[in-house]
Amino acid sequence: MRFPFFLFLLLPSLLSAQQYATREGQVHFLSETPIEDIEATSSEASVILDLTTGRVAAQVPMLSFHFEKALMEEHFNENYMESSRFPKAKFQGSLVDFQGLLAEGETPVVVKGSFEVHGVEVERSFSGTLEQTKEGVALHCLFDVATADHEIPIPSVVRDNIASSIAVDITATLVSR
Repeated sequence: MRFPFFLFLLLPSLLSAQQYATREGQVHFLSETPIEDIEATSSEASVILDLTTGRVAAQVPMLSFHFEKALMEEHFNENYMESSRFPKAKFQGSLVDFQGLLAEGETPVVVKGSFEVHGVEVERSFSGTLEQTKEGVALHCLFDVATADHEIPIPSVVRDNIASSIAVDITATLVSR
């Protein structure tokens, strides 16, 4: 049986229908201590998900995080994250044991790969969920980032004000590319 020529022409568009992306993902983090809670949010995370291969890539500009207090934002970018030297947090990896299909409702997933913050790459795995929606694919992931793992300098004078492990919450709706 011959492969119809018109199917060959449609093949790239059929394959790309399994690729989803956004540039408007929400990333929220919280440093919770008895002395002070520090939190910030960015709505500029870029995420690409290929359901054919299970590959995932994400990045968020450090300067896109906004805080309740301007001084916190300045200290975050200049003193801790050194955002001019390390402008983005990045992740590149794959869904673990993923079969390429999303179940009805939320599908629990694990992603494993290289996570870079403050110029330091660490192999990590994160748990989250994916859900097929009318808009595309909804992604949600909660995880912690240890400041020591990424050599983020915390001066001793404020060490009690900043948690050693920061809670990160990512939510994004990815649309077909």
